[in-house]
Amino acid sequence: MTSFQRQYVANWYDAFVEYERKIISLADTMMLMDNVTDNDKRNLELFKTILHRKDVQDVKNDLANARIKKSTLDKIEKLDKDIVDFAIEHMSVSPLFQYILKQVSYYQIEYNKQIAIMQLNDLKFTYIIKSD
Repeated sequence: MTSFQRQYVANWYDAFVEYERKIISLADTMMLMDNVTDNDKRNLELFKTILHRKDVQDVKNDLANARIKKSTLDKIEKLDKDIVDFAIEHMSVSPLFQYILKQVSYYQIEYNKQIAIMQLNDLKFTYIIKSD
């Protein structure tokens, strides 16, 4: 692995860990707000459990060890979609608006995955992402 590839993966790992930290911090901050109900607090705790799943740890391990596999990208995509699903399910808006928001979010998540695959291919990670 080249030094550029190692640096790319190290930066990706740092960004993923920061992403996880920020989402947990957001939920913790929201729980401290005056107008948050006990039900809101329970839901925020449930929301945080999404980030404590084995898949999240697997992604962090894969990135920390520079093992970028198809399953790594799939787990990142699933995490992002699960976060969107959870948030949308708890919105008090019309089902049509929930559907539109979900689809737009999914398109962005899938686009981000394709960009990651293109970047990995450009860095000659192709052999790693073809299969597990």
